[in-house]
Amino acid sequence: MKQKKRTDISIVAFHRWSRKNYAVFKTLHKVIKICTLCIAYNIISIPEKTQAQRGSDSLQIKSYELDEVVVTAGRTPIEAQQAARIVTVITKSEIERAPAQNLNDLLRYIAGVDIRQRGPLGVQADISIRGGTFDQTLILLNGVNITDPQTGHHNLDLPIDVESIERIEILQGPAAKSFGPNAFNGAINIITGNSKPNHIRLSGMFGQYGMYKAAGNISNTIGNFKHFVSLNRMSSDGYIKNTDFSGTNIFYQAGYTSKAGAIDFQTGYNKKDFGANSFYSLKYPDQYEATKTEFVNLKYQSNTLIKFAPTIYLRRHLDRFELKRNNDSIPFNHHQTNTAGLNLNVWTTHRFGKTSLGIDFRNEHIVSNVLGNTLNVPIEVPGSDSVFYTKYYNRMNTSIYAEHSVSWKMLTVTAGAMAHHNSNLPGFRIYPGIDVSYRLNDHFKLYSSANKTLRMPTFTDMFYKSPTQQGNPGLKPEEAITLEGGMKYNNSFLKGYISAFRRWGYNMIDWVKNPSPDSIIWRSMNHTQINFTGMECSLTLSPPKESTFERIQAIRISYAFLQADSNVNNMLSKYALDYLRHQITSSIDVRVAWKLNISCRLTYHDRNSVYQDAKGQVVSYKSFLLTDAKLYWKDKHYTVYTEASNIYNAHYYDFGGIIQPGIWFRGGVVVDLDYNK
Repeated sequence: MKQKKRTDISIVAFHRWSRKNYAVFKTLHKVIKICTLCIAYNIISIPEKTQAQRGSDSLQIKSYELDEVVVTAGRTPIEAQQAARIVTVITKSEIERAPAQNLNDLLRYIAGVDIRQRGPLGVQADISIRGGTFDQTLILLNGVNITDPQTGHHNLDLPIDVESIERIEILQGPAAKSFGPNAFNGAINIITGNSKPNHIRLSGMFGQYGMYKAAGNISNTIGNFKHFVSLNRMSSDGYIKNTDFSGTNIFYQAGYTSKAGAIDFQTGYNKKDFGANSFYSLKYPDQYEATKTEFVNLKYQSNTLIKFAPTIYLRRHLDRFELKRNNDSIPFNHHQTNTAGLNLNVWTTHRFGKTSLGIDFRNEHIVSNVLGNTLNVPIEVPGSDSVFYTKYYNRMNTSIYAEHSVSWKMLTVTAGAMAHHNSNLPGFRIYPGIDVSYRLNDHFKLYSSANKTLRMPTFTDMFYKSPTQQGNPGLKPEEAITLEGGMKYNNSFLKGYISAFRRWGYNMIDWVKNPSPDSIIWRSMNHTQINFTGMECSLTLSPPKESTFERIQAIRISYAFLQADSNVNNMLSKYALDYLRHQITSSIDVRVAWKLNISCRLTYHDRNSVYQDAKGQVVSYKSFLLTDAKLYWKDKHYTVYTEASNIYNAHYYDFGGIIQPGIWFRGGVVVDLDYNK
């Protein structure tokens, strides 16, 4: 009797794919044919027949849940799982589940990201990554640099609300070779819009302290045209005296796609007015601030073999600061910054990998009555009588980029460099970087990187002068070299990473002073050196549907550690050494029953530094634990929710002496409607 030959067939099943040229199928460099789907469905529907064949044929099905989220971790788009860096993506569903009503609170839950609020619920917050200062994080809106050159305090003055965000990408670590100056310790890219083509979302919320929020957005698709419009208004009487606020956002986004390429347009308006109780000095609890941001951007991307993507953008930011609210006995500070940028990115994929080239021109200009050099002819402040801008400053930044990525079997290497020139400094300086990853198997990947980066001083660093502060026009750019290595794991229901890094920083910019109670002057200066050693780890579990734990939507826990050494000696540091030594974040999202869900977030902060209280005494920061929760009923067309932040009423400071809110209850409803279906 002739023995039947056994055959082993290995099938790779892709759960999701995209048509983009940088998607998974493209990276295989092979022709992929998708066929016989009807046979596949028959196999699924008749499992007993599949079982009966095991005696002769072994059918091995390897199933991968491929992450098709495309992120801007480099000069060209790349899938999140392909990046040889730590890139955290907050998805739309995660945003909707979180007990958060603003971008600041969403970012607080990410390992290595330090959100320090002066005012809550998006009023004002400083953001830093991996121990950096608030000026060392680059903020992108749909890939466009909207970082404020006056001060990083305004980097989150964005013309969008949380309802308008499709996802958030956080790149941890330096990225000068890809994004230029100010991507010193990381970059955050906020993607807006709605993936549903013809959809209306309306929401309303009320809470303690006279808080309310009304928001709405609409997406529309007609042929090759796409439109997205959002509006929102939020206001509160404040949790203590002089912490009231109000804010308005208007945002419009449009796109046109053809065989030749795609055009994207966006514009937005943001206005905020808020009581700034002790924001910049504990001696003045009656401070007040009003800001206004206007932004417009036009971008094109070709659909040719060699792709080119030119972008032009304009941003204007107005800031009025009152040391004593509604009291002009001390003149108000008025600032207007205008930023204009033009950049061109060109890339192509070929047999030797992917190559990209780029050039970026960015002009930063300010008129002010405080910051800059003296104007020959004063300029009247818009909307104010007999108030003039008397100072100005202008600088042009030119950056030239080159980057190449190549893959060989399990190894991927991406190397690049940026040449940067500032109009007020001599010559070009080169900032290289290299990222390497090695895939051990289908789930494990090792990676390492080495990057050099820089950050230009802000106008506040250079020129701000008051009875207690003295800027320094002669500041040099701060620079750093960072080495990083780690491991990433990913499968259909479990993903995580562990990383470690060392950053050598020199010419670091900080505001310092003598710790003596009699010393009152903070001076802006370049430190010779500040070095950081850190590690991060994160684990996320998303149990598959129809499993024992199907009610658990996601569980995440992460930890970050930092340690700095410097030559600051006995001087008090206002920002550069004010970092989180230990940070623990955890979250759980659970479907309780039917359509009832609950989400909980926990964050633990142990800050390294000290601060001076209102009496001039040096006080150490105390560690604190925050717990937020959201209970919601989610139906197809509506969601009703109630949520609370700081449930256990922790007494804590993000900045020394500026007390943050205790427990704060809110509740609201979200309505989702489709049309033209």
